Amino acid sequence: MPVNALPTHLITGLLGSGKTTLLRHLISQKPANERWGILINEFGDIDLDAATLQATNSGEHVHIQEVSGGCVCCTAQHGLTQALHTLLQQPLDRLFIEPTGLGHPAKLLDTLKRTAFARPLALQAVVCVITPSQLTPERWQKSAVMRDLVTLADLIVLNKTDQAGSELQQQAVALLNGLYPPKTAVIATQFGRLDWTQLQRPHQPAPLLFLQGLDEHAEHLACANTKYTSSLPQHPACWVSHDAKTARLRALGWIFSAQTQFNRIALKAFFNEISPHLARAKGLLKTGNEWQLINWSDGQLTFEDIAWRQDSRLELLFNNEVELTENDLELSLAATINNLNNRAK
Repeated sequence: MPVNALPTHLITGLLGSGKTTLLRHLISQKPANERWGILINEFGDIDLDAATLQATNSGEHVHIQEVSGGCVCCTAQHGLTQALHTLLQQPLDRLFIEPTGLGHPAKLLDTLKRTAFARPLALQAVVCVITPSQLTPERWQKSAVMRDLVTLADLIVLNKTDQAGSELQQQAVALLNGLYPPKTAVIATQFGRLDWTQLQRPHQPAPLLFLQGLDEHAEHLACANTKYTSSLPQHPACWVSHDAKTARLRALGWIFSAQTQFNRIALKAFFNEISPHLARAKGLLKTGNEWQLINWSDGQLTFEDIAWRQDSRLELLFNNEVELTENDLELSLAATINNLNNRAK
């Protein structure tokens, strides 16, 4: 965290999920020696949520600023920056931002990262408050806003579990675990009750799915996962898995910085070259100003827009019959990685 950076918490969620209730509960736990700033985005012109928090606030060391009349993710971005500049004039120890449940938080994240404030903001784990009744397969398919909110979140607060049966809760958790990357940081609660210290976590990269899955689901294989020294620039994190008995390559995964940008045409050529060896591939890659979900299965490569801002990542799962020793891995995969890199912008 940069010197003097302000820990900043983004509390997102659909309308009716309980974001404001959660904020009220957080305020009630504020350490006496800390000064908090709260920025509330009201979609309409009447500041109901801000008024609710003002009523909760004891008045000591909590500064509440509202942005109304639009969404800070799009039409009210200027209002957002003005409100933040105002809040940052206060000697704050922590900042909370609650955007409207109708907005697209990816654009808000972009604004926070690109705007020069008097004090740098240190974004903490992004929180999405959602209920099991909202997080159903049917609504997931229909609601792009829901998919974006969940995709961007580091921490899912599954709220109002008292209003949902065990079947709905299990269905919601299964949906989260089935995403790429899976959402493993899930806290079930009622009435927005959350220990505020659980928010004090910086962003941690999500686990690599294929490498994790080999250990958990392929018991017949004696797989060994190791960190692989990559020759790519920007020092991406890189892991490799191979069968410990046969040295056959099983999986390979990279995590790049969020600044790395890839060329879609070159990516297609890359997958055409390695497709005879592939069983599956997934990725979240920045191919311009936005990220795309990359999916390779049964010889078909697809690209899908996705609200992802944390990093770029690519995972490759190889066929069982591919016989590659560890020396082959060092030679052929290093060349493959360089091949990918040479095609990245």
